[in-house]
Amino acid sequence: MSPVWKNRLRSIAGPLLALVLFLAAMRLLVGEAKKISWDEFTAALTGIPWIYLGIASLLIAMNYVLLITYDLLALRYLRRPLPLRRVALVGFLGYSLGNNLGTLIAAAPLRFHFYTRWGLSPSQIVALIAFLGLTFWSGLCFLGGIVLIAYPVSLPEDISLPIGTRALGVVLLALWIGYALSCAIWHKPIPIGGLSLRTPHIGLMGLQTSVAAVDLTISATALYLVLPANTVVPFTLVLAAYLVAIAVALATQVPGGLGILELILLKLLAGTVGQTVLASILIFRVLYYVLPMLFGIILMVVHELWEGAAQMRIGTARVTPPTDDELGC
Repeated sequence: MSPVWKNRLRSIAGPLLALVLFLAAMRLLVGEAKKISWDEFTAALTGIPWIYLGIASLLIAMNYVLLITYDLLALRYLRRPLPLRRVALVGFLGYSLGNNLGTLIAAAPLRFHFYTRWGLSPSQIVALIAFLGLTFWSGLCFLGGIVLIAYPVSLPEDISLPIGTRALGVVLLALWIGYALSCAIWHKPIPIGGLSLRTPHIGLMGLQTSVAAVDLTISATALYLVLPANTVVPFTLVLAAYLVAIAVALATQVPGGLGILELILLKLLAGTVGQTVLASILIFRVLYYVLPMLFGIILMVVHELWEGAAQMRIGTARVTPPTDDELGC
């Protein structure tokens, strides 16, 4: 097979697999949704206290502010500081749109669009995006490892994994330890896709893990607050289920984990919370994914219009002929 066809197959295989997984997840999710009546669903949807919805919304807003730190740490790794207002703009747009549309469709193109404009080279932006991924997975492996080892999730009978969730926690924690050791000991460049990347120093790696772990804990807390008011469920169970769900959703490469995230959370929490947990999961989807995306789209449009108008004003100022007073006539 020629290299051209190999590249075409690789470019098609990923999106095609994501589409198949999305359709399969939606089919299973619809089947699970049929197990509850419409009255039960609407009662769960409207039965969450407004104060809890308000606190969850505030936590999600704080979470998106924290997400800007991912880009700040990546720029620190590259030793390319930028004004905070610029980093805040691209960080919020990258995550509010990327969380819904995916890294390849939204997050990466947005960062290339802005960071090239501000002086970063394409190879630096690729390294920055790789660092962002490392930041998230370092926090997920650390927090997920500890939580799943201490509080393993009981899987439903219709879900079978090669290893239990406690063993999965051990694997995650081992991966994090390996990453930490490489940051502490190994300082030679590692060739990745044509780039030579160095591991961050151990202090920066610790910041990576801390930021991502706090990020995941805040979003899991928001999910916990919108669970049905008449249920009593340990926060550790919700946190463990959320970490498993977000890891699997990201691994499938389905944009926003749409359908995948909901299905896994429903499977892991329905036994304790009940099937009406689906209403809470959908509320979380709207608060954490949909509303920030809408705000991000508006912000993107307003910013581009503002930048376009500014460029037009600069261009007009350059071509406007001098007046008689300016010429001294």
